[in-house]
Amino acid sequence: MFGNRFAIAIVGVCLAAVSAQGAPIAIDGYLGDWGVNVGDDNTTVISFASDIGLLGTFTEDQDDHGGDGFLLGPNYGGQNYDAEMMAVAYQDSYLYISILTGQRPDNGLKRYAPGDIYIETSGGVYGIEVGGGVGGGAGSALIAGDDGSTYNLNAQGYVTTYGTTDSQQTAGSIWMGADWVPDPIDPYDPAQLSVNASSAMVGVADYIYTRDRDTSQHAVIELAFDLSVLGGEVIDYVRWTPSCGNDEAIVPVNAVPEPATLTLMVLSVLGLVRRRTR
Repeated sequence: MFGNRFAIAIVGVCLAAVSAQGAPIAIDGYLGDWGVNVGDDNTTVISFASDIGLLGTFTEDQDDHGGDGFLLGPNYGGQNYDAEMMAVAYQDSYLYISILTGQRPDNGLKRYAPGDIYIETSGGVYGIEVGGGVGGGAGSALIAGDDGSTYNLNAQGYVTTYGTTDSQQTAGSIWMGADWVPDPIDPYDPAQLSVNASSAMVGVADYIYTRDRDTSQHAVIELAFDLSVLGGEVIDYVRWTPSCGNDEAIVPVNAVPEPATLTLMVLSVLGLVRRRTR
């Protein structure tokens, strides 16, 4: 999708990923260690920390009071569907992902359909089950091992039925070779992970998806996993959207996950530069 547009930045990203350990990130649903302070009524402050090994970020925070007719891009839906921030970081062979959104697990019937996390790599697509539940009430945060969620939506993007996923497709589980159910509204991007007979679970992330714990207008998805589960493939981008497709967050990454592979790539590129300057 992003291809060669970001190729020039690969060497710098790889060097940073090899050398930087980064200030530790805790998977706890609080984003202060990312440099993000979450607040209601448009008081959220996003100023990414410079010492956490960031590989890429996305920000597009719309009005916290936006209703169904509020344009998010690509479609309408307001705060209940707003993908406000996504960041990807690398520390000590682990990939960290954080998402700030108005798509809370407890938004209520018709509005509680978060999509799953889509990771495009040079070796294919990986997916992370987000979960979500049936909505309609407050409760504890979702963590790794909680039920996964599948949603059927009508042509307008409203949920008609909810169900749990396959018993292995729990929140935080990481899959390769899965199918992707597109959102029902143009441009019909992949939104929901759907495991088939050929799919393989390659790992489980340290994972949390908060409800209305800190504010009444936001939820946080935060996770981390050892990048060895991606088999050393180059990560092109990470993507997340509500299942209805009203909004989307995309972070270009263009980094090789494993440190040894990163080192080899940097050395080979530097060697190529030397040969060309002789």
